[in-house]
Amino acid sequence: MPLTGYSVITDSPHIRSRYPRGIASLLFCLGLVAANAQSQELPPLCGVNQFPVDAPQETGLAEGQVTFESGSGRYTLGGDAVLSNGVSVQRGEFRFDADSGKFDRDESSLALFGNIRYSGAGANIVGQEALLSYLYGRVEFRDAVFQLGYGASRGAASLLRIDRSGKIRLRGVNYTSCPPDKDDWIVKADRITLNTADGVGEARNLSLRFKDVPILYTPYLSFPISAQRKTGFLLPNIGQSGLNGLDISLPWYWNIAPNYDATFTPRLLSRRGVQLTASGRYLTEFSSGNVEVAHLPGDDLTRLDRTLFRWNNTTDFGDRWRAFADITDVSDDQYLEDLGGSLSSASATHLDRTVGLAYRGRQWRADARATLYQTIDDQIVAEDEPYRLLPAIRVQGLWDDIGSGFGVGLDAEVTHFERELGVTGERFHAAPSLSWEVDGGGYYVRPELQWLFTHYRLKPEADPIDETQTRSLPIATLDAGLRFERELQGGTLRQTLEPHIYYVHVPFRNQSDIPVFDTILPVASLEQLYRANRYIGLDRIGDTDQLTFGVSTRLATSDTGRTVLRATLGQTRYLSTQSVILPGEITQGGNSSDYIAELSLNFWGDWNVDLTQQWNTERDESTQSEFRLQYNPGDGRVVNVAYRFRRDAVDQGDISWSWPIASQWNVVGRYNYSFLERASLERFVGVEYESCCWGLRIVSRRYISRRDGTADTSSAIQLYLKGLTSVGDPADKLLERGILGYTTRR
Repeated sequence: MPLTGYSVITDSPHIRSRYPRGIASLLFCLGLVAANAQSQELPPLCGVNQFPVDAPQETGLAEGQVTFESGSGRYTLGGDAVLSNGVSVQRGEFRFDADSGKFDRDESSLALFGNIRYSGAGANIVGQEALLSYLYGRVEFRDAVFQLGYGASRGAASLLRIDRSGKIRLRGVNYTSCPPDKDDWIVKADRITLNTADGVGEARNLSLRFKDVPILYTPYLSFPISAQRKTGFLLPNIGQSGLNGLDISLPWYWNIAPNYDATFTPRLLSRRGVQLTASGRYLTEFSSGNVEVAHLPGDDLTRLDRTLFRWNNTTDFGDRWRAFADITDVSDDQYLEDLGGSLSSASATHLDRTVGLAYRGRQWRADARATLYQTIDDQIVAEDEPYRLLPAIRVQGLWDDIGSGFGVGLDAEVTHFERELGVTGERFHAAPSLSWEVDGGGYYVRPELQWLFTHYRLKPEADPIDETQTRSLPIATLDAGLRFERELQGGTLRQTLEPHIYYVHVPFRNQSDIPVFDTILPVASLEQLYRANRYIGLDRIGDTDQLTFGVSTRLATSDTGRTVLRATLGQTRYLSTQSVILPGEITQGGNSSDYIAELSLNFWGDWNVDLTQQWNTERDESTQSEFRLQYNPGDGRVVNVAYRFRRDAVDQGDISWSWPIASQWNVVGRYNYSFLERASLERFVGVEYESCCWGLRIVSRRYISRRDGTADTSSAIQLYLKGLTSVGDPADKLLERGILGYTTRR
């Protein structure tokens, strides 16, 4: 039976859009019979309607009350009635109008003739003959033309019948969202049956034509007509690349149960062979997750069997305990490069395999996990591979207000590090802390004292180090700041100013004999200036006596609170020489860190500027910069210019755009260039065409597909029919990822 949270499975847009929705929406629109009717509101048809569509009106009639009106009528006492000179029938928001009508008392039916019009609940139907049968609970139209959603999708049927059970039958059906006399695409079917009780529709001899060219035909199609999922084929994805050749996949979706589903996807790669992917999702009372398995037997290029396994799971035991797993495994180092299809896949060097158990209480938190890594970069030698954590257990406790602003805490962990080469062993670490906080609104002061105790029990192999290592040291910090605020330009703007100081004292301890299991020196940033330890990890605690100065300001409009300027500047001054280093680390020297500044401007509504700058005053040079300028006036227009620089590591320029060149044409593109490698990392260019009822995207792309810098070329074509579906490679996902601010117009 369905479980709470079941929408986790049904929320996938990939599943929701797999079948035509326009015809199926009739059951929501014809609320005269269907008890749970609701309207489907769609955008106008290029400003052209086949006939006027009225929004529902308040009638003042009691629920269920039916009124009849006619210009004239002839009644038989106790019998039938003939109505003429205009007839209207109304019940709530639903209304029928016709030239004439005939009421049959024995059959409890009303037949309408001539210029019949039905309106209500977001649907209009016109025809020349209709029958309203109260005895059999049936509404029937002959040669009906219908329109859905206040001027949106339209169609025609030789017969449209609605039963009391909510079953809708249509014969001789045409459907499109294109304007009249411009049927660029059209769906035709001999028969369509919509069963509202079961939430299932069936079509016989259904065909889809685009520009009068047939692109789909099926003698039988079963599809969902509600939010419920339905077993069946999804639309194919079609693409092409130089690495894989023609790439065609045809997913088949299996609705196993309300809380289980699966998708099986055969994928034809013309240069490699046929790959089969099976993926499934599940949701139980305690667990949720997904699993994916892909297999390509006998790759025609590598002569290898290529496989992928991926599993993600969370299991909750009550409100505080949770088990989790995140495991990915591939058959060979080049799998993601060859079959992943993205720059991020090509740059991956390791895959995580983690399982664990977590506890979250009011004061206590605990986490136990085991993590293995699959190294997929053959340039990484065994002694440089990451350590396996078998296991890593961490416990944290925090009592942030034990009275008078005081708080105490504990951060402890024990981890076993395993690897084939090099030193292995266990690390135990405990850090109790005592803090005090005073916050006066316009100022704050937060001193804290920690004591760090770390013990190692090692298996040194051939390294000449002791089997046990112990380190114990205090860390004292003081975090303090002020808060100022004022109004500018007669109260239209409000500015805040926050000076900030952060003092850290860590005494020197000789740590040269301690192995490095998981510790790195991070890239400098504003956040790094306000950390007590300059390293990430516990194998090195950097000695220091330092004072960080920072100031930030924000300028916002007083009426809306919109930020028009945000700026931050910080630098650390070293009051003593730092001696602790990582193996191979080059000490920077000097009495201060680089200046680090961040600036964000949004003074001119359509323009946005973001700047990060790191400046070394001793060498008088920039060590790191990031810049982004965006012009986004709306209406699908956006241009981004970006630059990223990190000395001796990154030097890249990036420009991307989406810009209409005519009322229906749009040009998109991106060019990402590395000045260090003197090569393009990714570039694509494409065009989009959009009419009122269909659109087309064509994108050509060249990108780095391998870690050695090898590039690949691909192309994508996507045809989307508004109110129906899309066919081809999903190019919109590439554009949304590559162009900041890009939005689809459909």
